[in-house]
Amino acid sequence: MTRVMITGAGVISSAGQSLDEFWENCLRGVSLAQDIPEHWLNYYQPRSKVWAPLPTCDYAKLGISRTEQILLSIPALIGLCAAYQATENAGLVTERAGKIAGLRAETRLSVHIGTGLGAAHSPFDNFATHLISGLKPKLLELQETYPDDPLVRDLLAGLKAQPRVNPLVICQTMPNALAANISLRLGVRGAVETSCAACASGTVAIGKAFRSIKTGETDIAIAGGVEHLGDRTGSVFMGFDRLQTLATPYQGLGTENRPFDQNRSGFLFSEGGAAILVLESLDSVVSRGQESQILAEVVGFGQSSDAHSIAAIAEDNNSISGMLEQALKEACVKPADINYINAHGTGTEINDRVETGFIGHTFHHRPLVNSTKSILGHTIGAAGAFEAITTAMSLHHQMVHPSRNIQNPIADLNFPFSAAQADLRVALTHNFGFGGHNAALVLKRYEV
Repeated sequence: MTRVMITGAGVISSAGQSLDEFWENCLRGVSLAQDIPEHWLNYYQPRSKVWAPLPTCDYAKLGISRTEQILLSIPALIGLCAAYQATENAGLVTERAGKIAGLRAETRLSVHIGTGLGAAHSPFDNFATHLISGLKPKLLELQETYPDDPLVRDLLAGLKAQPRVNPLVICQTMPNALAANISLRLGVRGAVETSCAACASGTVAIGKAFRSIKTGETDIAIAGGVEHLGDRTGSVFMGFDRLQTLATPYQGLGTENRPFDQNRSGFLFSEGGAAILVLESLDSVVSRGQESQILAEVVGFGQSSDAHSIAAIAEDNNSISGMLEQALKEACVKPADINYINAHGTGTEINDRVETGFIGHTFHHRPLVNSTKSILGHTIGAAGAFEAITTAMSLHHQMVHPSRNIQNPIADLNFPFSAAQADLRVALTHNFGFGGHNAALVLKRYEV
């Protein structure tokens, strides 16, 4: 059966805008928490008041034109940036912001992208402009009468920032546009698909890419997760805050996000990011002479559904074990073979309790367990892809990053409290998403 390798990765995140920067900040265990924009408080008084914002990306540096920057959504743009990085790191030389060069059959390539909300900010921002633009004369009147009113000032600033509805707002909003734009820019003519499975979306997308190569459908797949959750008024943040899933103040800025700690209160809301991998058959890697680029091998994938709730994990009747059984069986490994688990680790009360109970019951030999969300925050549909990249980097460098802010663990698991060297051969990364979606990947250290 065809062996499937990870030969490249690209990252646009709050923790860095390149693979090396992202990995270095993970090892350092940096805090990314910042106060939410002050003007959001004009619309809503939230329970949580922190987030992990994305820095501005230098699109022009990657050859993305000004017109593209105007017409494409932010998740489409950051997805392209991460895809360019990943293909370059894999040795798939691209013309500047152009198509993959040097490959004979574009139809032997595929694109698989996971996302939870697509380009959620596009309809919010554009339709806000649509609704408010007719009120501009009245708002200007109110500004003259009440020059210090923060809401009037903010609404006018929003209209100035986006004075008209983008003619491609529907094309921006389509979740499939994220995969389609990568296909268009890189010239991929094989299967191009979008996976939408909430917080498990990125993992599902990579799993489907793995299967497409393993079964011989494609030779190379560009796969991962893309999400952007920022908008002018913090509407997506508000939605999660109303669900009471977000981290609240603990002992100062940067201490709120506490997966697997007794004092956890929810997850750090991340503005989003893009995490893209290049998966490739070993035969393709060898034929290109790129064995030195291999980060790890993907050997198993499993998914299941709890059929329990649209927004909560089932504590006693979930299908996590079935998901794991699929992934381990395909990988031809046993629970005792797993050295490292990059956990879902959201920091929400029930999720963490269920997850640690499952890990403790299944993996008695105490593999290392950490949560990349403890550093990055929760990027929703991109989370699984970020965690797959982190798992591959851990196997490649034989190191694990710390799990931040664990002072009083809720379970007796092998949590690393600082970056540490480790003998890692087989690793597991898994995710659980709203709607009951469960997905897992098994990765191995590459060996000839």
